Amino acid sequence: MGDELDMNFGGLRDKNEIIRKYVDNLNRLRHLAARRGQISESEFNNYLIRHYFHNNNIINYIFDKHTSRTLLKTVIERKKKIINFIFLLLTLFVVFSYKHEVSTIVLRNIQSFIYPGMRFWRKATVPIIASYPALTEYYDESCLLTNPYFQVENLNCDPCAEVANVLDFTAVHEPRSTLVASAAVNYPYIFKTQKELVDIGSLQALVEQHRSVFTKDAYRVQSTDENIRNLDDLFRVFANVSGTSGGHGANAPESHNVWRCNRMEPARLLRRLFPRPNRLPATGVSLERYLLIDTPQAPLYSVPDAECANMFVIQGSGSRTFMLRPTQECRHRCRTLSVRLPPYYGLIYNWWYWRPVSLPEFNAKSPSISYVGSYC
Repeated sequence: MGDELDMNFGGLRDKNEIIRKYVDNLNRLRHLAARRGQISESEFNNYLIRHYFHNNNIINYIFDKHTSRTLLKTVIERKKKIINFIFLLLTLFVVFSYKHEVSTIVLRNIQSFIYPGMRFWRKATVPIIASYPALTEYYDESCLLTNPYFQVENLNCDPCAEVANVLDFTAVHEPRSTLVASAAVNYPYIFKTQKELVDIGSLQALVEQHRSVFTKDAYRVQSTDENIRNLDDLFRVFANVSGTSGGHGANAPESHNVWRCNRMEPARLLRRLFPRPNRLPATGVSLERYLLIDTPQAPLYSVPDAECANMFVIQGSGSRTFMLRPTQECRHRCRTLSVRLPPYYGLIYNWWYWRPVSLPEFNAKSPSISYVGSYC
């Protein structure tokens, strides 16, 4: 180790140069010892303090010029981290303490940039959609990921607190009557709407007549049967379920299928089979549609929520029992309701207060087709 040190002090006459060279050798010796694992730098410094404390010039030079500088830099860096951490805590405290004021200020400042930004984003994504047409399925989505744990704070449950059962308005023929208008806001009710039966054959005929539209905009099907992924699979499997005489195929597996449509052209074609009920308002009907296509004894499932809170379910064929469960926010005040929905009948409810579950009929022999939509 000594060979790596310059121990020739003969040519130095100035005291400061001698001390500086001596200090350089000590620092070099400290690093070499630490690198070879013989002794750490702190132990080396302690050794110098114990054995050479009488030489104040050397010790002061070593620690004032080297160690003190490093120590000061470390202290400054730690102080910066502590100050930044305290500043972050104060910022979070202010934001959470005045979250409503902060959100109001932020929304007020970005309000004018929302629609230009959305318009720019839409134009920017057009070339991507043109290059990858499969992405159009997500391009029209208003929400790609829903929050299953979402709840409304301080939801007023008065509209459902006094509801004891589902009202039957099948005998009320005037859609604009005062009774219906007042009950439509708070009370779920059923009514007669369809004039023609809509079965699997009717759906298949419509799809075959406008195959290019449905293949492009509404072709996929979600199913509990792994053999059903699209409309062609659905019609092929349900041919065994329905049969030519409408009976139930003995070997057909029970399945629940959801055919979703959220585009203009297929929605317009579906209205040929499911005309808009007169009970619905003239405007405000959502574009999004669901067709729930079930085998006769398809298991229990939840009816999907649509874009608007006011929901309607029209039974095209078959029959299902709908159990209206109160939402989590109103479970303590509202009760569970149940209604059987035969063909040609519709159900209206509000998903702010009820989340329906569809159950099979005990003696059902034919598939069920339920048409689900919403209006605001």
